[in-house]
Amino acid sequence: MDHTMDLSAVLEFVIRRIEQEALRSGQPLSDEQRSLLNDLPTSSSISHIATGEPESLPEPVPRDTNYEKLIAAAKTAYRQDRELNPSSRDWEFSISVLKLNRHPMNWLLGWAGVKQPKPWWDRWLLFLAALIFIAGTMTLIVLLAEKPGLFTKLLLGAGYVALVLVSYLASRGIEVRELERTIEKLRPVSRFHGQC
Repeated sequence: MDHTMDLSAVLEFVIRRIEQEALRSGQPLSDEQRSLLNDLPTSSSISHIATGEPESLPEPVPRDTNYEKLIAAAKTAYRQDRELNPSSRDWEFSISVLKLNRHPMNWLLGWAGVKQPKPWWDRWLLFLAALIFIAGTMTLIVLLAEKPGLFTKLLLGAGYVALVLVSYLASRGIEVRELERTIEKLRPVSRFHGQC
């Protein structure tokens, strides 16, 4: 599976559909909007987390009307494609490829309402992971309460860090494998089948 070819085909499709929809609406994309669409930001402009304290409220961020127009055009294009051909899986294929490649266009499609297909067992796996994490944390707390020595505390702290790290790596690995399966499953019903 060639991720680069998938990504370039998907980006071409999404950008073309957004531009077509903007043109169809009678408000074609400006040069600034086209530039933003081709070079989306990789991080949010909101860098402060609100804690609820009045002193810690973030500075208001001005609206980005260019980005909002891109989202609206993507949403309309997605809805129109779904109405014209409900069996088409091009948008689901696109968001899966974009998410696998961690491309910022996946945020735009997410805000436009494009849903990534999830397996039926996804919620159960999350529930099981939470149970394992809680059991591991409680075990470490009980062991810490029974043996309060400094070496034991350091050892249990390292165990906790390892538990968090293994949980993250396992969940990321499962996510990547599931995205790859979804892409392979959707590829034959996508118009990109001949291109990828």
